[in-house]
Amino acid sequence: MHRNTVRAALALGLASVAVPLAITTPAATSAADDRRPSRPWEAYNLSPSSRTVRPVAVFAAKGEVTEPQAVLKGRRTALSGAGASLTLDFGKEVSGLTTLRFAGSDGAQKVGLAFAESSVYAGEPTSDASTGGPRSRDGALPVDVDGRTSYTTPAKYLRGGFRYVTIFLRSAGRVELDGVSLHYTPAPKMKDPARYANHFYSSDELLNRIWYAGAYTVQLNTISPKTGRVWEAPAELWDNGGPIGVGDTILVDGAKRDRTVWPGDLGIEIPAAYAAFNDTESARNALTTVYRHQRETGELPYAGPMLEKYGSDTYHLWTLAASWDYYTYTGDRRWLAEVWGRYKHGVDFITGKMNDRGLLSITGTSDSVRILAKGENLIANVLLWRVLDTGSRLAAVQGDKELAASYAGRAKTLRAAVNTHHWDEAAGAYKFYPDSTIHAQDGNSLAVWYGLADRDKARRISGNLTGNWNEVATTAPENKGNPGVFSGSMEVNAHFAAGGRAADQAGVDIIRRQWGYMLDHPQGTKSTLWESFRNPEDGCVFCSSYVSLAHAWATGPTPALTFYVLGLNPTGTGGRTFDFVPHPADLSFAQGRITTTLGAVDASWKVAKGTYSARLAAPRGTEGRAGVPTFGARVNVYVDGRLVWDGGRGKAHGYRAYSDGEYVYLRGLRGTHSIKSAVAR
Repeated sequence: MHRNTVRAALALGLASVAVPLAITTPAATSAADDRRPSRPWEAYNLSPSSRTVRPVAVFAAKGEVTEPQAVLKGRRTALSGAGASLTLDFGKEVSGLTTLRFAGSDGAQKVGLAFAESSVYAGEPTSDASTGGPRSRDGALPVDVDGRTSYTTPAKYLRGGFRYVTIFLRSAGRVELDGVSLHYTPAPKMKDPARYANHFYSSDELLNRIWYAGAYTVQLNTISPKTGRVWEAPAELWDNGGPIGVGDTILVDGAKRDRTVWPGDLGIEIPAAYAAFNDTESARNALTTVYRHQRETGELPYAGPMLEKYGSDTYHLWTLAASWDYYTYTGDRRWLAEVWGRYKHGVDFITGKMNDRGLLSITGTSDSVRILAKGENLIANVLLWRVLDTGSRLAAVQGDKELAASYAGRAKTLRAAVNTHHWDEAAGAYKFYPDSTIHAQDGNSLAVWYGLADRDKARRISGNLTGNWNEVATTAPENKGNPGVFSGSMEVNAHFAAGGRAADQAGVDIIRRQWGYMLDHPQGTKSTLWESFRNPEDGCVFCSSYVSLAHAWATGPTPALTFYVLGLNPTGTGGRTFDFVPHPADLSFAQGRITTTLGAVDASWKVAKGTYSARLAAPRGTEGRAGVPTFGARVNVYVDGRLVWDGGRGKAHGYRAYSDGEYVYLRGLRGTHSIKSAVAR
């Protein structure tokens, strides 16, 4: 039907076609009670302040639908005749229990209720796919209507992630609908889901939007452990009433599905949840769940309950590696003591697979997006190096000096073996396997992000990775050149970890390119980040309604923007020590917060005409190291107006200042300070 015909039909109160949705801004789709001009970052916050959320627009109306817009204002919208349907749009991805309020009906009628994340699958009388069973779609919930009545989806039918809801008439009569709402169930321990512990704000609006989209994606993936996906898949519909872990809140891998703890996802999700919400409880419960399902052999699960899968050496290692992240953010010695025996058993299990070349040779080949070949896989060896390197520090916390020394020595030996057998000098990157011609995105990114690669190698790898970009995304050579989302999250952090102006610029450029593409794509949710997608030439974006469009392993930019671009990064247990080392790239300012066990650390910086100014406010008991960018010049640095670094002479006058040429570093910062630089004369 022509657009003018649509307008005419709506004017008459009837519609039989899709109604185009006007794209709303983040501020318009968010609760904004306290989002004052003095807190401009709140305009980007997508989380609702109330647990009751309502649709904001009509996406489509088909068949005989009278006054389709009326229900949005609590007035009556009528559906008449079998097949009549109304698709409502919440304006963003949501999750929870839907309530329909009917003002009346023409006798007993049968209604259906269907859900979709993407506009591609919206408007149909069947939900997109979440069960993982043999069905390609999930079907629709049956609703019986007989006069004035109300219906709320039963707990087991909680819909984990959707933007669009379709209400359609299965019978031949008429129903009048005057209310649709959702009880928002993510982040069950947050009283106000929109009140974040931390924030990020910069001169780049797109980066701000992406930070908050990542935060919102993680929030949707933070659920009650009583609301996981039941497996095996039910014979019809779906069931999100499965017990999947300990505690009252837990991190899972997808809002729509799988609603299960997957350890690989935790490598991105735990830093993102900390950067946005200071949520470490959900991380602890996820890790504890995985450790409690360790086999007698020491093997840790590939996926937690209810999937309870095993057979992945890489995901085994992700649990051990993510344990360091949790401990860094919390300094939780009690938890560490509880899992320490299992942690050591897990290390023994995986190091038992090392060969006479000093490399890990994997036999558990399940992984994130493909089955790996057995052998000396790069990412597995980088992860093992990370585990041994950080495990030595955890052993020291436990008071086991002998084990700490052993882990540290083995980490050093493994690093040498990786550099000997995996490094390709001509390419400036590590090989997927020692005899491979592929330079894997995931393993190379982790080698830089986690610090296995030295500075020279790291910057060469950063340059190599940019050679894999296409017009919309990073790509993963190890995964047939498909866009890298999980591995892309690793790459974003790797560019900043490599450091230097070229790598820092690559970091912000690829966030804008790939995550901007995901956030603004017309078939996406305009609010969350995806599990995966396809290259444009493939002819479809998702190519399946089973793909999750709110997937936490895609949220790598959120911690990257906080830890690197803003530059606030916890470095000691519980954040008692931290870095404030910005990576400005082409931004002119940034400000934000992290929260430590002792309170909030607030920081801001500005760059103007090659000079730098910053403010830092940290709670009592914390100590920071600040890095002042030199932008290639010799600079004097002032703290609270006092000269502390004489760039002309390369001499410190306080704060044990030193320079590596790219930054002037100041140590021992406590409390509140202003920091400024000026070109040395």
